[in-house]
Amino acid sequence: MDKRPSKTKELEWNKTGEIYLLLDKGTNKTYSLDPIAFLVWVQCDGKTNLEQIVDVFSVDGNRDIIKAAIAGILEKLESSGLIKWV
Repeated sequence: MDKRPSKTKELEWNKTGEIYLLLDKGTNKTYSLDPIAFLVWVQCDGKTNLEQIVDVFSVDGNRDIIKAAIAGILEKLESSGLIKWV
């Protein structure tokens, strides 16, 4: 079975202009995400795999480009501690 991205914890969030701010009340740390990264983060439920996330964003023949972009976003979310692979 392939690994699936999962949020490390549920965080409160607010939208400020075009930026989404995630707040970890436990550490008082904030994270800022652009709208696409935020929508990818929302999909990280531990049940949805990369291919299924790509399906959400893909339209007519752009699947390879979208998959590469989402993989990059997931790497950044993981290095920020916002997701883990389960």
